[in-house]
Amino acid sequence: MKMALISGLASMFVLAINAPTRAKAPCQVHVILFVPSDVEPPRGYQQRMDQIVDYTEAFFKREFKRWGHKDVVMPFRRKANGQVEVTMMRGHNKTSTYKSVGVRAEVMDALRKHKKITGDRQVWWIFVYAGDPPKKFQGFLGGFGPIIGGWSVCNFETSSGRISSSARLGSPYLKDIALKGMIHELGHGFQLPHIGPRKRDGSGNTLMGPTHYNFQRVTKINNEQRVYLSEAAAAMLSTHPAFRGAPDDRGRLPKVEANLTYTVDARKKAIIVKGQVRAPLRPVYALVADESDARPGEYWTKTYMSKVGGDGAFEVVISEPARSNGTFKTWFAFENGVQTGNGRQRGRSGGIAKPYAFSKNRWTFK
Repeated sequence: MKMALISGLASMFVLAINAPTRAKAPCQVHVILFVPSDVEPPRGYQQRMDQIVDYTEAFFKREFKRWGHKDVVMPFRRKANGQVEVTMMRGHNKTSTYKSVGVRAEVMDALRKHKKITGDRQVWWIFVYAGDPPKKFQGFLGGFGPIIGGWSVCNFETSSGRISSSARLGSPYLKDIALKGMIHELGHGFQLPHIGPRKRDGSGNTLMGPTHYNFQRVTKINNEQRVYLSEAAAAMLSTHPAFRGAPDDRGRLPKVEANLTYTVDARKKAIIVKGQVRAPLRPVYALVADESDARPGEYWTKTYMSKVGGDGAFEVVISEPARSNGTFKTWFAFENGVQTGNGRQRGRSGGIAKPYAFSKNRWTFK
């Protein structure tokens, strides 16, 4: 296994040498299997990785189709024979010493050492093998770094069973192995925030929403197995360089000027966020998150979207506003995949905030 690792990293080094003379590499998902020093690498890991990625691709393809996105590519790296390209890395320490951030740091250090990180931001999907079940790595986490790109860390599950691409993500076996959690953290690697389900969608839980357990606990729906990608999440992913087959050039945030108005449609019991945005980059989608005080938690944040016109105009309909106090956060997804509302912070964190109050059956804005 050590020889295979050295060989693989040697080939990476050759690619890195040529980096200055080639065009920027497209942003892709790199699958890494991280094995701590006190655990032997799992047998048959290739088949399990193939099943995980096959399911993930099928999920995204289906959900992009649901929301009408056609011009997308799948960013998962595969070998010539169609198998998923997996990089094996042995950890320096024992399993018990690792937390998610520590795993990510050690992986990134190894990649830098072997010239794998050469300036082209990528997405790193890191699976940690802690041993055969019931042993598992508990540290699920994901995020984005301006230097390294997207990253996620999750458990590598080897319990017997087959991951069928046609099975619902909340079906018993997939629920037991926490496949939703694996893909959820990858979603954070794509810079998706937490987004909860909407009643009008009628499709169960969301990928970026709560765990299966918390969904059932809050909704009291015990037999729901469906999981879907929200409309807002699909819109954001459609602009991400990985799903466009493009290099990740999301460097500096653009300066954004936006004029927003908030009105209540009493008849439809909806709130309209309307405005016009101007920026050096072309804004593709406007997004509004309802950070209501009535949420059972952040994972239940309902998020809405609309396309931005050629003149920068947009209108987002908050069709299920919370009957509580809260804050609307408005931000934009631009043509290169960068997301911001205030031009200073990325994603929903950089959204334009508008507090609201609900009293005597009506909403008012502060």
